[in-house]
Amino acid sequence: MTEHIDYDGTSQDDESHPFLILFGSETGNAQDVAERIGLEAFKRGYKTRLMAMDAYPLDDLVDEPLVIFVCSTTGNGAEPRNMMTLWKTLLRSDLPTDLLDTTHFAVFGLGDSGYERFNWAAKKLQRRLLSLGAIELIGRGDADDQDFYGIESAFGPWVSRLFEALSSTFAGTGQHAEIPVPTRPEARVIMTVPGQPDILSHQMEGLKLRSDRGRIPVTLTCNERMTRADWFQEVRRIEFAADDDISYEPGDVAVLYPENPEDDVNWLLKRMGWEDAADVTYSISPSNPDWPLPTEFPATATIRQLLTKHLDICSVPRRSFFENIRHFTSDEREKEKLDDFCTKEGLDDLHSYTTRPRRTIIEVLSEFKSVAIAPEYAINVFPLLRPREFSIASSLKAHPREVHLCVAIVKYRTIMKGTRRGVCTSWLASLPVGTRLEIGLADGMMRLPENLKKPIVMVGPGTGVAPFRAFEEERAFAGAKDNTLYFGCRSLEADCHYRQEWEGYASEGELTFRLAVSRDQDRKVYVQHLIQEDVFQIFEHLVSNEGHFYICGSSNQMPKAVRKAVIGCIAKGGEGWDEQKAEEFVKKMELDGRWGEECWS
Repeated sequence: MTEHIDYDGTSQDDESHPFLILFGSETGNAQDVAERIGLEAFKRGYKTRLMAMDAYPLDDLVDEPLVIFVCSTTGNGAEPRNMMTLWKTLLRSDLPTDLLDTTHFAVFGLGDSGYERFNWAAKKLQRRLLSLGAIELIGRGDADDQDFYGIESAFGPWVSRLFEALSSTFAGTGQHAEIPVPTRPEARVIMTVPGQPDILSHQMEGLKLRSDRGRIPVTLTCNERMTRADWFQEVRRIEFAADDDISYEPGDVAVLYPENPEDDVNWLLKRMGWEDAADVTYSISPSNPDWPLPTEFPATATIRQLLTKHLDICSVPRRSFFENIRHFTSDEREKEKLDDFCTKEGLDDLHSYTTRPRRTIIEVLSEFKSVAIAPEYAINVFPLLRPREFSIASSLKAHPREVHLCVAIVKYRTIMKGTRRGVCTSWLASLPVGTRLEIGLADGMMRLPENLKKPIVMVGPGTGVAPFRAFEEERAFAGAKDNTLYFGCRSLEADCHYRQEWEGYASEGELTFRLAVSRDQDRKVYVQHLIQEDVFQIFEHLVSNEGHFYICGSSNQMPKAVRKAVIGCIAKGGEGWDEQKAEEFVKKMELDGRWGEECWS
């Protein structure tokens, strides 16, 4: 029998110190890190609890002796949604400065240094905990997506320091030395005695969710290509019609729940020997209440449903995937290779094997042929299939009961010459008109000013223009005409999204449309170049008339270049202004909610 460690802490003394791990995660990376910390804690004999920050009963925080916070930063400084309730509570002005003076804590942040406010959520959380009297165990860890090894560059050294500090601060309770031999953790779920085969296994009616996620039934009414047929980038116009009245604001996002390709699901069922049980309905419950399952995880499902709708089997695996599957291989050479991937010395090999060629989970399992996973371990091994968010490109005033999207289909070639497709966008592109499905609606990070007389300036290259279609429709309906859009595309004829609509608004005097085309001529023209030309207009809109400024699009160099261009315009636009004063002005715009960014990597 394979040795394992129970998630309820049975490998340590009953008196071992409680260890609470709270995570705030938007895409799953912070949750993955939190779970890895939890497993490391188990190996050292700590009793652990792990949950999302907003799932934690806030009144209990003052009684916690030790809390590890793991949080990502969304976009340019925003907190993840499942952290917001706790964060707002911590910000209450009536909290005493000694509220947490018996609580030790550590913070690990995940972010992207390409943003101006790198790891902003983690930094703010750290400062607030200190101001409430909490005792910092070790300095904050800052993982950076820009690092060569990504999260791993910061995580390994930080987690080593964490357990060194824990062993000295909380010495004398439990077994806190690391268990030298890697051991198989307990399965995260209990799958009860199966019922009858589920003939509705491919239908949404076959799923019973743990909580109401606020999904909205819709019909797909439009799924057509927007870019020219011979253009390298496929962008599609997606439109949904809801059965009943719906509510969202310009700047909000649609939440889509993708499905894995049927061929990949069937391959994995066969590869793991799960075919005979694939369509049997199981009741699924957590093996340990201190490690609850995500609220979106089903209480009943078939294995096929789990692989289709809930578990990510097509992504590039994180290091934790290899840390898990090494417990399920029977081949010594394969186990040796997997063990090596999990060491500090093996980071280069792991990067070359997975990250650089974008090798997927399916491809890894096709090469490590002895890996055999029991179904109840699937949630241990495979990450959750996360919902995807897309900016809504419509206003309800112009399109009642409708949700429009502008979606770039992800498709690229790797260094191994293999073709990669985005799971969500490929699934979306394949849906025929008339398809019935469910979507969600969520708050976005940009909001229109309530005062219709305030000017707005929008910068949206490529599909980043989507929310600004909603902005313009909303403002035009209300008669607000002081609107400026800087739109960037490669070719006027190939990928100028919504061109006729922009030109129509411009001809009616409802929009100043500034178009940057980068490939139709020898000189590349980008949105920041047009902004640099409009010194007087930018100064008048933002300084003289206290307007609002918005950026949406890729998070590479564009947001920084646009910000620099705006600062330059303000510095040159009025007497007594310079670069420093202009930069402080833009920072003040951010604090006042007049500068909004929604960017993605």
